[in-house]
Amino acid sequence: MTDQNDNQSMLDILKTLNRERIHAIWEAAKAGNVADLDDEDQKLVQIMLQHQEEFHNQFEFADVMSGHDFDPEHETNPFIHIRLHSMVENYLELRDPIEAYQFYLSMRRKKADHHEAIHLVSTVFVYFLFEALKYKRPFDNDGYRNTLKRLKDKKPEKIMAAMEKEKG
Repeated sequence: MTDQNDNQSMLDILKTLNRERIHAIWEAAKAGNVADLDDEDQKLVQIMLQHQEEFHNQFEFADVMSGHDFDPEHETNPFIHIRLHSMVENYLELRDPIEAYQFYLSMRRKKADHHEAIHLVSTVFVYFLFEALKYKRPFDNDGYRNTLKRLKDKKPEKIMAAMEKEKG
């Protein structure tokens, strides 16, 4: 039982630190001190600004929200959302996995804007991440890559339905 309690305590600490960091980045952006941030934090500022209409209050009060757990059935966790967004942008820059980059380009050719295309890549990634976490197994990198290959020919507006079908 102690290991489980220790793990939960560690997760709570990480959640608090992440939210405090997001708040500090947000405050720096509001104060116009973006140049003082490192490259990764500057990327996060840009992502946060792209999401400010949706998540302004969460960014503004991130430092006092450390105890709030978001209900994944009814709420989007803005802190995880922007971290995933950043992660996808980073691995698209590296073109690794190449299938994610190809999927992204395919969505762009089909008139998805950059932001929407990033979210579509994230949708596929999150499905596989959730499966790995839920069933306590390694991330299915081959399944992820194959799904991206399979879905890249679909229209952007059909990706969510295709992912629902994959789950079913």
